[in-house]
Amino acid sequence: MQSTQHSSDLLTSFIHCYNDEQAQLEQQEQIHAIFKANAQDEIAILKSKLEAEKRFTAKLQDEAKQDAIDLSRAEKEIEKTLSIAKKQTELNATISSLENKNAVLQGQLRIAQEKVRELNQLNPKKLKEQIKRQKEANEKSQARSKYLEKTAKENATEIKDLTSVIKKATLTIANLKHDLDRAKGTGVYHNGEHHLTIWPQEIKIEREDGTHFSGKTLLYLHQSGRGALIAQDNDMNAVLCSAPKGGLRPNKATLDFASDWLTQVNEIQGGQISDADMIPVNLNSKVGNL
Repeated sequence: MQSTQHSSDLLTSFIHCYNDEQAQLEQQEQIHAIFKANAQDEIAILKSKLEAEKRFTAKLQDEAKQDAIDLSRAEKEIEKTLSIAKKQTELNATISSLENKNAVLQGQLRIAQEKVRELNQLNPKKLKEQIKRQKEANEKSQARSKYLEKTAKENATEIKDLTSVIKKATLTIANLKHDLDRAKGTGVYHNGEHHLTIWPQEIKIEREDGTHFSGKTLLYLHQSGRGALIAQDNDMNAVLCSAPKGGLRPNKATLDFASDWLTQVNEIQGGQISDADMIPVNLNSKVGNL
């Protein structure tokens, strides 16, 4: 009788143990499925952000190339204007010299005319030839002076037009510089450990209630180095964008890339960013745009 009771207790204990193990296995499978789903969601979000960064970087590169072309054109216009201004200065000096020479010739002509009256009876033919030569020299000098004055007026008109071009080019350069400054992340608020920076790219964010926000955002950065984007909720209030499921955890490949990039820029290049540093690395080309 006691043996039968003992066997029954063992069977009951075995059934309980088996059921507990099955429950634990099911719970582990559920946890594994949740972790896998969270990891896939986080990977998709990171891929989407990487693709957005790629498009933003490409846009900045295109704008920088166009800005360089505009700046080169403005520099050429300025060089042309400076060259004309130099020629105008030289021309003014030549005109001034000719005017002085003309004044001297006029004085000499008056003296010669006075002498003609005195010596006319001695050798009229010779004096007439001398006066004729003097007049011809004076006429050539006056013609040269008029030509230079005409050229100076033409150059003055061209300088005026080029001055207008320079003003427009200078304004264009200032506007381009302003646009470049706005295209970069610019700090707009600093209060102790809290900082706000303009996020230059217009993005689309899904709110916690399922609605979407599309527009400009601010990047909030704590002094510790952690940060997140701040957008607007349905009531137009500023809210911190929620973290992805499982927290913000960049994978090893992403951290390795960031380490190489920061070492190249900060340690090797002394904090200077080169064109090569702006080339995006797109590992999603086979997957498609995210």
